[in-house]
Amino acid sequence: MDHIIAAIRAHFDIKKEPLEILLSNLTMLSVPKKTKLIQPDRSDKNIYFVEKGIARAYTIRDGKEVTSWFSKEGDLLYSTNSFHGFVSGYETETVQVLEDSLLYYMTIDQLEMLSRDYIDIANWMRYVHQKAFVEMERRLINRLYLSAEKRYEDFMVNHAKLAQRVNLGYIASFLGISHVTLCALRK
Repeated sequence: MDHIIAAIRAHFDIKKEPLEILLSNLTMLSVPKKTKLIQPDRSDKNIYFVEKGIARAYTIRDGKEVTSWFSKEGDLLYSTNSFHGFVSGYETETVQVLEDSLLYYMTIDQLEMLSRDYIDIANWMRYVHQKAFVEMERRLINRLYLSAEKRYEDFMVNHAKLAQRVNLGYIASFLGISHVTLCALRK
């Protein structure tokens, strides 16, 4: 669980006992690449911690897959509708593992219980939500005000290693540009 522990400690000074309690509640899950871990027609009440591998979330818009986020080592992944309650627009959300992955998971209810019992876990989760909110707002502002070229440059600055591991079509949809445009920008 080295990546998970490092990611938690990188941004939040969690005490030893709450971290050990959190980790002791996790169950290991090995997932082959291309697996649709979370599907829109099935409720998934788990939150997953990525130890090894990459996953993406996508929705279907006008018959096309639109990637909304990526999770890599040290990140969390979950169904937006399961974690936050029903969110309009996420009815078709799918989470797909892109590489052979090693995940750890617990139920969202377990995490909420631990957050009630351990202030460090609650504060870490608050930090996780703040970080996600800031990232979503940054992406929205980039989509509204930056050209396709600038969005790609920003992605490469912030996610260069991810770009080496993920299908270009997924990156293009994440950036809100066509695959053809992305290929032209890369030349």
